Amino acid sequence: MLQAWAMLLERLSAIFRLYDIRGVYGSDLTPEVAARIGLALSYYQEGDYAVGMDARLSSPPLHLALVSGILAGGSSVVDVGVVPIGAVMYAALHKGYAAAYVTASHLPPEWNGIKLFKRGGDPMVGDEIQRLRELFFSDGLRPREPGSLARFDILPEYARFLRSKAKASGLRIVVDCGNGAAALVAPRLLRDLGHEVYTLNADVDPRFPGRGSEPTPDRLRDLAEEVVRRRAHFGVAFDGDGDRTVFVDNAGRVLTAEQAAVVMLEGMGYGDVVANVECSMVLEELVRARGHRVRWVPVGRTFMVREIARSGAVLGVESSGHYVVWGNANMDDGLLTMLYFAEAAARLGRVSEVVPPQYPVVRRRVEVPDELKFRVVEEMRKELEGKYEVNTLDGVKAVMEDAWVLIRASNTEPLIRVTCEAKRQGTAERLADEYAAKVREVAERLSRRS
Repeated sequence: MLQAWAMLLERLSAIFRLYDIRGVYGSDLTPEVAARIGLALSYYQEGDYAVGMDARLSSPPLHLALVSGILAGGSSVVDVGVVPIGAVMYAALHKGYAAAYVTASHLPPEWNGIKLFKRGGDPMVGDEIQRLRELFFSDGLRPREPGSLARFDILPEYARFLRSKAKASGLRIVVDCGNGAAALVAPRLLRDLGHEVYTLNADVDPRFPGRGSEPTPDRLRDLAEEVVRRRAHFGVAFDGDGDRTVFVDNAGRVLTAEQAAVVMLEGMGYGDVVANVECSMVLEELVRARGHRVRWVPVGRTFMVREIARSGAVLGVESSGHYVVWGNANMDDGLLTMLYFAEAAARLGRVSEVVPPQYPVVRRRVEVPDELKFRVVEEMRKELEGKYEVNTLDGVKAVMEDAWVLIRASNTEPLIRVTCEAKRQGTAERLADEYAAKVREVAERLSRRS
């Protein structure tokens, strides 16, 4: 009995991640758990909340429970229903609400989660989420005088905000909504701006029957073919909640995040850029050549958002497909990114003519026990320092001539990720294998000492 209870507590504790709350619906994350999270949230940050959700099957019961918990804690709720996550970011940034959004983003259908935002739009992460976890398990968490509930259709106001940021019209654009929440806004928004729009997977469907919720290159063949067939200026694909975007150029080529960032820089003008340590060296080569610098940050949208707000860089890019443009520092909103890409495309004409090369990237995963993985990374740092230019913002990154190697411990799994980029495929594969073997060797040596 005690062992089962301990296992349950361990499972519940594990849903509080570094950047959000996430778990398998019905197992780790249930309506009862969501209600208590809402109660803890109301204790952590009192006041008015905007609460929305994506279109997953499990989102409505979790959303309802989360709202009830926030109300029970004495805070008031403005329920905005099913919306792209950008609408909730907008509510936090421009309307003075704290915000919560039920989503598992691009993860498989059995997963769900909660993303949290403070007033002003800054995401709740790290120590803040761990403080929320402590409140969740606290014996002193009790219902208080309930707050008030209002329902609000925020989409018209959010769409007006997006239109105010748009500077392009008259393009031919193919939009793959992925059956996610972006379908509620993106196609109509572009048409209202005067673009010729063709759509794929534009019906909101919680099963994501079209190509799944994650816009990976292998799932975007239909989009690429449609861009070429329609002679479109570009194509754009969204994930389940609309914060990630993947672009296809006019030649039908699926662009990496760094390639898309270069298109936006070429169209809107260069300046300093914020990028995470996994981003391609092609970005730094081009930014440096224009007399500017790349400001490197750890992996995670929060670091990008905060650094662009601090530094005034013109663009932030995450290798996963999150972008932030200066002036909208707390909004890595995929629909907003789409509008800036359209602006660049309108100025450039043929996007494909400015797309830089894509260098080969090879990834390896090495299983390492949780109690050893950070020690292994530290040992690798000691080995690499003095031999190469080393970046220790997030794990250890060794920059070599025409290549780099990044060794990072996973925050959620007992493993270390080894990522290598080089200008030649063979070099990338050789480095990935070499450093994965070194990580394995160090882990075995430390294990024998323990």
